[in-house]
Amino acid sequence: MTSRHRAWAGIHLNAFRKNLQLVKELAGDAEVWPVLKANAYGHGAIPFAKICQEFGAPRLGVGDSGEALELREAGIQTPLLVLGTAIDSEIPDLLEHNVEVGLHSENRAFMLAEKARKSNKPLGVHLKVDTGMTRLGVLPEAALRVARAVVAEPFLELRGLMTHHASQDGFRSATAREQDALFKKTAKELQDAGVPIPCVHSANSAALFTGNPPFGNAVRPGIALYGVLPLSLDTDSPLDPVLSLHAQVVFLKDVPAGVSVGYGGRWKSPQPTRLAVLPIGYNDGLPYRLGAQGRGWALVRGVRCPLVGAVSMDYCTVDVGHVPGVDIGDTATLLGTDGEESLTIQELAEAAGTIPYEITCSIGSRVQRIYDDSDIQPPKLSFSE
Repeated sequence: MTSRHRAWAGIHLNAFRKNLQLVKELAGDAEVWPVLKANAYGHGAIPFAKICQEFGAPRLGVGDSGEALELREAGIQTPLLVLGTAIDSEIPDLLEHNVEVGLHSENRAFMLAEKARKSNKPLGVHLKVDTGMTRLGVLPEAALRVARAVVAEPFLELRGLMTHHASQDGFRSATAREQDALFKKTAKELQDAGVPIPCVHSANSAALFTGNPPFGNAVRPGIALYGVLPLSLDTDSPLDPVLSLHAQVVFLKDVPAGVSVGYGGRWKSPQPTRLAVLPIGYNDGLPYRLGAQGRGWALVRGVRCPLVGAVSMDYCTVDVGHVPGVDIGDTATLLGTDGEESLTIQELAEAAGTIPYEITCSIGSRVQRIYDDSDIQPPKLSFSE
């Protein structure tokens, strides 16, 4: 069947609901704060935020202030936390729309307090402790001092203590276990000193899926909600993929042996064959490296077809000479299932020499997101249970 779109991503909302239910079970008594940063990892944040709000999510995580304000403009009233940092000019809007921010230094605490005081509105902050990511966050030995500075500021409210794990292997990694121990020690120090901390949170997707009970009273799952885990954790994943990726066949060309294809002529037809041109390229999220390495695939009429030649900005080329009856308008699947064949995001990422996160986050705005509620029976889901 011909699609009316050149290239599109199928977004399966009930798969998201199912994955969210599984994460809730893994979280135990801890609250689940879905992370929707980077436009929900390329899937489109607003539909997922509406699902989370519908089922009463206690809080949503975003990557920056623009993402938070976009959700507010879409009518999302759920508490929002900017997990990273906010620059000075963004603070008034965050105060106006009641958005919480991560706090990573003592000087930043004083600046935020000044902005909040001028607006005459309190600002909720979550103190981030750098336990080994070596990015944003106060060092553990400074955490108590900064926490006390926050508590002393009448226009700041300390609503959480958090850290960020560096290992993609979750608690299979010694580094993650060391970070976890250091974070627990820091949290205890603050609690023993009488610092009130409503929420303690650190567990991400990798941490949740590697067996250890989450520390604290909230968890922050991100990529797992979209059916993806780090490559090293993906064996027998119980998650359902939320995204599939497709394009129309827009042109067919019969070529003899020895014809060069694409920029640089990196591939030459070894024998006479038929080529299909797809209107999807590296601007749309199909990694350039696939063409360079000659390891990409598409499914056409349920058959694996190799990507040939360099992936360009707007197009790629697939060898369909072994597939009978291919026609203009046929659907080519870059991620997902066609008949008995499937292409997973893990397979695509490995072929491109990257990580699954980069694939979904790179899917450009020209790719239409088609949201579908019909493919999987939705689970009974409530954050209040």
